[in-house]
Amino acid sequence: MSNQNSALTPSFLKCSQCGLVKLCLPLGLTSQDMCQLENIIESSSPYNDNQAVFHADQNFEHIYAVKSGMFKTVVIDANGNEHILGFHLPGELFGLDAIYPKKYVSTAISLGTSTVCGINYTDLESLSAKLPSLQRQLFSLMSKEVNTSQAMNVEHSADQKLAGFILALSSRYKERGYSETRINLMMPRRDIANHLNMAAETVSRLFKRFQKEGLLDIKRTDLQIMDMEALKRLAGCASSSC
Repeated sequence: MSNQNSALTPSFLKCSQCGLVKLCLPLGLTSQDMCQLENIIESSSPYNDNQAVFHADQNFEHIYAVKSGMFKTVVIDANGNEHILGFHLPGELFGLDAIYPKKYVSTAISLGTSTVCGINYTDLESLSAKLPSLQRQLFSLMSKEVNTSQAMNVEHSADQKLAGFILALSSRYKERGYSETRINLMMPRRDIANHLNMAAETVSRLFKRFQKEGLLDIKRTDLQIMDMEALKRLAGCASSSC
């Protein structure tokens, strides 16, 4: 898609009717304030698998909240190699890193059929100045994004990285009311490996080892955590912090 706005239309589903309201921007807003936010939100038509919402270096206009499905954000280095910055689940925002440079620094791509809510940032900035609760939630989501990015820069062994990645997905799915032990891996193994800066063969080997050791049971995209505590120990975190 060459224009990030072409798939956006006024939203007919109110934020108050959305099951993601406790995870997204409307958290903490009164009914009256939520109505004002709804006026600046646009829903997208479905994005097909591997379709871009926006491309790196495009002028920044919107931030996006995942409504359904999943998106990945990627950058291309000087040698033409793709690096996956993150995977974004329903209720999560992406495009926030474009606020300062005024251009998107990554390309956002749909994994499977997915939809988003687009929010014009200039309108959001103006509304946030009037609604302290919206401003606090926006800052909170930005801080969470920074924290996640910093955690990725910590040096870990390959098995710690993969275990931590699975636990993070488990936690995020649990926040959305899904099972924390049964995960749908929508992203291909090569994308997981790319995101974790590992070889695809290493990820496949580790999945087989984790299964052999009784940590996981995995069949294609269906992953079930069999021993949560052992997986947490492998990731190097206490039960209360993962």
